Amino acid sequence: MESQSISISGSGRVSGGEYTQVRISGSGRVEGDVVAQEIRVSGAARFQGTVKAKEISVSGSGKFTGRVEADVLVTSGSCGIEGDAEAKELRSSGAQRIGGSFRGHYVRVSGVLHVARDMETDVFTSSGKFEIGGLLSADRVEIKLVGDSRAREIGGENIDIRASSGFNFGFSLTRGFRLGVGIGTLTVGEIEGDNVHLEATTADVVRGKIVHIGPGCRIGRVEYAESLDVHPEAEVRERIKR
Repeated sequence: MESQSISISGSGRVSGGEYTQVRISGSGRVEGDVVAQEIRVSGAARFQGTVKAKEISVSGSGKFTGRVEADVLVTSGSCGIEGDAEAKELRSSGAQRIGGSFRGHYVRVSGVLHVARDMETDVFTSSGKFEIGGLLSADRVEIKLVGDSRAREIGGENIDIRASSGFNFGFSLTRGFRLGVGIGTLTVGEIEGDNVHLEATTADVVRGKIVHIGPGCRIGRVEYAESLDVHPEAEVRERIKR
């Protein structure tokens, strides 16, 4: 039996099921689990159940109460997922919130991303703002700090965290090195990788083989295996060669 497609352009409610396309440009609610080739939300949609799709695109407001699985998840509007999420590719230029954990292959953030628990991916790139309540784990982490971001832990092979263009700093006798107004920062408990380059980062512990601590950093302890380079405009309280 061939799958059907559904489209809601006004206000409507449909049952879950297997569909080719689900398009909601008005105000719609989907009750039950959904399997689809394509889901597009340009209005306001609420999905009550597990959602599996090849592609999910949210340019309006989308709320998902259960687990979400997709090959491609694109958010340019507002998207909230209450459960866990899994996507081969996540691109967020809007506001993306995940109430559980995320697992994927490629993540690009140019808007705002909030993940309540762990995020595991092969590649994580960000030129936006993010908050990760657990571990951010990726083979390659590339972050350009725009706005203040947070994570409990970051781990990967190559970790490159840079201040946004126009980086500047000032020195205060009471607060130490201080970033200029409007400059993004990263606050994290622990960072561990093979090659680690940091700027504008506050961390309790940094571990790596080759570690570069750039300007604007405030690090409690650095543990390194091969080499450590600390910029004169960075603060490192303890240095340990392993």
